[in-house]
Amino acid sequence: MKALSLASVLAVSTLSGCATIATENNQNINVVTSNGKNVQVTVEGKTFQAPGLIQVTRDGSEKVITTSAEGCAASTAVTKKIEPMFFGNVIIGGVLGSSTDAGTGKMWNYAETVSIACTE
Repeated sequence: MKALSLASVLAVSTLSGCATIATENNQNINVVTSNGKNVQVTVEGKTFQAPGLIQVTRDGSEKVITTSAEGCAASTAVTKKIEPMFFGNVIIGGVLGSSTDAGTGKMWNYAETVSIACTE
């Protein structure tokens, strides 16, 4: 009976991605402007005020912050990098666990701070 329980736990843990379980669905990003100017920005169809925190969905898709503020770059790409927890899952969870993380997009972390280039 204990062997069956242990086998069940191991099977479930290999079928689910560590980053998928351990990371939030959303991520906050601090958006600033290069000159400190207050601007309205849009990302994922939502409008925010910058400087300030914006919230994006952690899904692995490319994120672009846009603004129509005069003197500022119209669009700024948000860089992303692989969530370190993903590498542990490759080792522990194998193909199934890591493919879950990749499929949900939670293997990615977006930049914590993004600066929009604005002229003085």
